[in-house]
Amino acid sequence: MRLTVSVTIAAVLALVVMTMGDASPPIEREPASNTAPLTATSAKPDVEDDPLIVHEWGTFTSFSGSDGVRLEYRPLLDEDLPHFVLDRFLQSGKLQSWLKSRIRVRMRMETPVTYFYTNRERDVNVRVGFPQGLLTEFYPPVAKMLPAYKFGEKPTLKNSLLDWGRVHLIPTDRLTANIDDPKRRQLIESRMLTGLIPPDDGSHSHYYHARETDSALVHVHIENSNDYKTLSFAPAGDYFEKFLFYRGVGNFSLPLKLTAAGGGRFELQNSGPDAFESLFLVTVNDDQLRMAEFDRIDAGARMTLVQSKQTSSIDQLHRAVVVALIKQGLYKKEAEAMVNTWRSSWFGEQGTRLFYTLPQRMTDELLPLEIEPQPDTIVRVMVGRMELMTPEDEARVIELVRNSAGLRKTAAAKAKKTGKRFSYTLPPELAKLGRLAEPALVRVRALTDDPVVRSEAQQLLQFLKARS
Repeated sequence: MRLTVSVTIAAVLALVVMTMGDASPPIEREPASNTAPLTATSAKPDVEDDPLIVHEWGTFTSFSGSDGVRLEYRPLLDEDLPHFVLDRFLQSGKLQSWLKSRIRVRMRMETPVTYFYTNRERDVNVRVGFPQGLLTEFYPPVAKMLPAYKFGEKPTLKNSLLDWGRVHLIPTDRLTANIDDPKRRQLIESRMLTGLIPPDDGSHSHYYHARETDSALVHVHIENSNDYKTLSFAPAGDYFEKFLFYRGVGNFSLPLKLTAAGGGRFELQNSGPDAFESLFLVTVNDDQLRMAEFDRIDAGARMTLVQSKQTSSIDQLHRAVVVALIKQGLYKKEAEAMVNTWRSSWFGEQGTRLFYTLPQRMTDELLPLEIEPQPDTIVRVMVGRMELMTPEDEARVIELVRNSAGLRKTAAAKAKKTGKRFSYTLPPELAKLGRLAEPALVRVRALTDDPVVRSEAQQLLQFLKARS
């Protein structure tokens, strides 16, 4: 039987009364439209008075050498998600673990989140497809997942689908308490929301930034089923969140190609039928950040990008990207939530990258989103992130690998002399590259003719593979 909102709120109220503490700040609601909320006397309101608005943001990430050719790399670091987020293995309830890090890909689709805005409670049916990729993580649980999980699977990266089935939407201003005292009422109402959604344990703070909006609460109810082919094996129960979340990987290419000529000069080519807007060229070198902003590149066009010689602050870049995302149609709180989610990796990781926004037509083609009934407004803002090695980066990594070979030789000789077990890890300078260390090593291994460098790069790649 479907859990009703009134029962859920009553349960949360009981919990709140037992755990009452300092009041949380009031929730500031960002209107989804200029219309007034529905009242109890509203009867069959017009669409203008009863809108369903859907907003979504996410990223596509790729890695290229200075020649602009995209490189395959494995998603080595995925411990950035809270424990309650599901993957294909957990959703299916199988006994064998499933590791996305085993899949080599050219494109990562990272953290799309889908928000819903409504003036009243309502049910919607939601599903998302990924024709050219595999959907790998998500929350809340889904009613159907394709392809179905198979024991020991080596999944194909195409025709993937997540179907949440019926999703109940609850505007957060409907979580009200019939309490006379204003302060106590404010406290209880603030605890209602935090008591329903999975708690923030502080270890994956970037995930929780996505909740910092005025979107409706989503409620998914999972029942036990004997349909072992299609339905969910996630624990039966009720799941709440401020959005629908999913991730994936694929081997498709986007029509922008960026090459690095060296000296802060780059060539950008758009081979697609659409213009791309809001482009940011960002270079992070130790504690220095430089950025150059470009309005757009037209369909079929080429343009030269020159990196700024002036340093900027992360806060300056943060503000500029927020403005660009709002221009694309996101609400201010959504834009802030997106930038806060990715701030440390977008603006903190070493290297050069180009950010740009995809046209919504392309997003709809890559990730067909089906919502019934049809929303009155859908805004989908996907940000492309192209990581690029410059010729200077490639020369630096080659030298790092050459030095690593020398250090390895010295360490091996010392271990042999002392009789201790030989062990060697990734040099700190290469470790700074994080998840991009593997494609960087693949690139320099292909670039150099030095057998010492090629051998050391291969050994470091094997170390990364074993660690994952």
